[in-house]
Order: sequence, then C-alpha cells, then structure tokens
Amino acid sequence: MDRAKHTHKLREFSTQLAERLKAAPHTPVQPLRLAVRIGTDSYLLDMATAGEIVATADVAPVPWTRPWYRGLTNVRGRLIGVIDLHELSGRPPLPQEQAQQLLVFGPALKVSAGILISRAFGLRNLRELEELGSTGNAALPWETQRYRDLDGTVLTELELPRLVAADVFASVGV
Repeated sequence: MDRAKHTHKLREFSTQLAERLKAAPHTPVQPLRLAVRIGTDSYLLDMATAGEIVATADVAPVPWTRPWYRGLTNVRGRLIGVIDLHELSGRPPLPQEQAQQLLVFGPALKVSAGILISRAFGLRNLRELEELGSTGNAALPWETQRYRDLDGTVLTELELPRLVAADVFASVGV
C-alpha cells in the first residue's frame, strides 16, 4: 500500500475514533479500550491515555540511548520519543515491517513519547471479554490483566501510566 493511501486510511480511522469519543459522553459509561497489535501480541489501552495514532515517519536516532529507544520523530511540530515496547519488555526488537504506526501518548501522561504498534484493530468493551486474570509479571508492571475476546484473541491490558512511571522507562540513556 502506498504511503498516501495508508495515511488516508489512518486519518479516516482517527476521525471515526474521534467521532465515537465525542459521542461517548451521551452514552452510558462503558469500559471501552482501544485494541492494538504489537508484532503478534494484542493489547488493550485506555483511550484516556492514548493520544493519536500516526503513520511511522522518519525516526532520527539519538546517540547514547538504549536500543529500545528508537529515537525522535516529528508529529505535527512536536518532537516525540519513539519507544519499541517489544524490546523494552525483553522481547526481540519489533521488525521494521511490523512497526507501521506510532501510538502517541495522550496529554494526560505529560510525556512526549509514543510506542510503535503494528496496527489498531478497533474498540473492545471489557464487559464483553472473558477475564483470564492477572499477568503476574512483576518485571512488566504495565501489563496488568489478560482477556479473551469473542474471536478467541488474548489481549493484555497495557497501562500507559504504569509504563511511564517505571524506572526502566525513565532510563533512556546508556
């Protein structure tokens, strides 16, 4: 898919998501989460902490930083730190072909950063998911609960406030 079509589809998705969020105050409160895929893993994110999803642009490497800190990119005039959450979590680096989008953190987190994602694939209502329990992984405190959706996909809840509060996240330099 060429970059212009990809950017158009991404804008269309963001517009639809914004419209749904705008309509949300007029509907009963539902525990909705944004579903994203990072490599082969699926995650749920609280939309209050997720800012926007943009196509991965040029990333300028920053010397003397950890390998999971891919560098900086410009998103509408803002410098955003690009994080490979896969690698930060002790997994192999996310291959370039799977790092198609950047989920920029929302203003509530007060951090100019974002995580590489493969794609967003919709919204999930927590009440419609089967809870599988805690991840139980103290080394990754940002990964909290696991759920299974109607399609059988296992999704891990990713709490961005816990991620930005983690010591390892603040330790970008080597």
